[in-house]
Amino acid sequence: MAILLTALAITLSGCLGLDWLGSPPGGTVDAVTLLGTVYHGVVGGPPVADALVRAGDASATTDLDGRFSLSVAVPDGAAVTVTVAAPGYESTTVRVAVGTTETIAVDIPLTPADQQAGDPGDGGAHPGDGEPGDDGQGPGDDKDTGEPGQEPGEPGGGDDQGGGEEPGDGGPGGEPAPEYEGSVAVSVRLRNASPPAAPSAAPFPADVQPVSSPAPVRRTAADPYVPGEWIVEVAEAPVQPAGVRWDDAGVRTVEKLSDTFYLVVVEGDAPDEEIERRLLDLPGVVSAGRNQRVHPVSAAVAPNDEYYFRQWSLPLISAPYAWSVTTGSRDVVVAVLDTGIREDHPDLNRAAIVAGRNFVSDQSASNYRDTVRDMSHGTMVAGIIGARTNNGTGVAGLNWSVSLMPVRVLSSSGGGSVAGVGQGIRWAVDNGAHVINMSLAWDSNPSDPGERYVVEQIEYAVSRGVTLVAGAGNDNGRITMPAAHPDVIAVGAVDKNKQRAWYSNYGPQLDLVAPGGSQTSANYRDGVLSTDVVGGTLYYSYQQGTSFASPHVAGVVALMYANGITDPHEIREILIDTAEDLGARGFDPYYGYGLVNAYAAVAGVKREHAQVGVAQSDGTVRGPVHPEPAGDERVALVEGVAPGLQTVFAWIDVTNNAMLDAGDFAGWTEVLVPETGTVDVDLDLFVFETLPETHQALLLELVNGR
Repeated sequence: MAILLTALAITLSGCLGLDWLGSPPGGTVDAVTLLGTVYHGVVGGPPVADALVRAGDASATTDLDGRFSLSVAVPDGAAVTVTVAAPGYESTTVRVAVGTTETIAVDIPLTPADQQAGDPGDGGAHPGDGEPGDDGQGPGDDKDTGEPGQEPGEPGGGDDQGGGEEPGDGGPGGEPAPEYEGSVAVSVRLRNASPPAAPSAAPFPADVQPVSSPAPVRRTAADPYVPGEWIVEVAEAPVQPAGVRWDDAGVRTVEKLSDTFYLVVVEGDAPDEEIERRLLDLPGVVSAGRNQRVHPVSAAVAPNDEYYFRQWSLPLISAPYAWSVTTGSRDVVVAVLDTGIREDHPDLNRAAIVAGRNFVSDQSASNYRDTVRDMSHGTMVAGIIGARTNNGTGVAGLNWSVSLMPVRVLSSSGGGSVAGVGQGIRWAVDNGAHVINMSLAWDSNPSDPGERYVVEQIEYAVSRGVTLVAGAGNDNGRITMPAAHPDVIAVGAVDKNKQRAWYSNYGPQLDLVAPGGSQTSANYRDGVLSTDVVGGTLYYSYQQGTSFASPHVAGVVALMYANGITDPHEIREILIDTAEDLGARGFDPYYGYGLVNAYAAVAGVKREHAQVGVAQSDGTVRGPVHPEPAGDERVALVEGVAPGLQTVFAWIDVTNNAMLDAGDFAGWTEVLVPETGTVDVDLDLFVFETLPETHQALLLELVNGR
């Protein structure tokens, strides 16, 4: 057997109707060495010695083991034509694709020239097997075995090991396929479409120049508590504020958050331990804790350009393909729990911003506008989700049509509280939100009553069919709340190369990653570009942080709602199942289940719908087989595969027209199948039209027969 130094598929002329198969393009070498074996009948059959192998001006003769070595110059077209001839065999021509590898392994089967009617595969009668119609029973046949014409110890009877047929024939009319013992376990994975090459950069607008270096990412653990504010939990039975003697604990302000939680302000400078003791001594009080601050998980960097082609984050998650399914709907409401939104930004549709609410004490309840002059965190987030798109100016949002609900739980300086977050969640749910984005964080403390209050509101939101998404945090440490809650989709950040951003938090609660950027002073454009306020001017800027990874996922979820996928549990399952696996195989704490795939998620693709097959070198195909869940994987087991180098392929009929075409997922690879046992294969499926033309041609032949 040849030593397969590089797996490369080949196809016999006429076998699958293709000129050639091969490795992906991307540059070829000038010369290549072909190492191979010539077989009788099928790959893995008896070797053929003294076969003449020609390629260009070079030729070689196979040895006793059927092996050959041939050094060939690579002509234009990145393929080498190989012709093989041997006495007693039909000559065969193959086309071998050439990539960047200088050594290629090739296995070539030859068809015997004397294979006539009656030989393997034709199911006909062999000359001399008796008269037609008598089951091979000719004159003088011995019948002492009890069956017509059967010699003792020979199956089938007749004078040539078969009652009119060759060994292995299953009966008149055809030979069954050989029974092989090799299997291929195919793990199907989905990949995002490759981003297109960016055009040449446009000059910066004269009035706004890029800064020389980005500011550092804001950490999420500073200034942990709001001065004087406590969250108090009371017994299950409703208790009115007047029913508790708050003044005994020095409480001057009481705000009811829910039936069992109250926000109070304690006067004086007593130590926290003393205040907590006084609160717990009040009748009906179950627990008490400080109102923890909440911070945005991002940092200001710099304004820059306004063009879509600078938004590397959208093609990275296949957004342009998702838009072929839906561009969104004004009927879908996304609540942005943040610093507020500048609804007057020219690249935000004022008419699409529904009534919001303010839970920050420095403004009235109805005033949700972010008053900052630089870096409007909420406006940045809103632009990623739903900036005006296809309007010839500015940037693109994930949703061309969507309703944005500003819920202000952070001040313009970035401060907020867990009480405000809980109130914001409840208000958003009760006022029609379908999706809630929370680009904010605080350190988790499950015993804290304020956190339990937020958990209560998260569970309420999910019970009402609302999907919650949050940034994982920027501490390069453990996942923060609210992302750490199991009912919230926790989103980490990657850079433009799909590598984990240095600041992105990690841990077992992480679900997905999305573009968050990773900037340096020399590469500020490696941040995420969106709508912003710059020096008091409504403009655009590049930022980095899981704050801006989270709205990418929230925006995708909004597109899923617009396409009729509305159950929060199903949404989570689809997002996880369709994510592009990064880092360690399967789930890992740094990338979660992988990079969000907008197209696959919005289209509702499921890996178990893939059709997996193995195209064997003899022209037959094993399959199709559908993958089944195996932990985080979706694995299809194709059994009875012939040994040797075989082509594994799969596709998902996204367009639902029973044929492979644009919009479907597809892919192929080669694998060396053992004579017995199972070989594992990871098969990546890409959007069909993004594959090289040669790969498309192969897959069309295998799936559609053309």
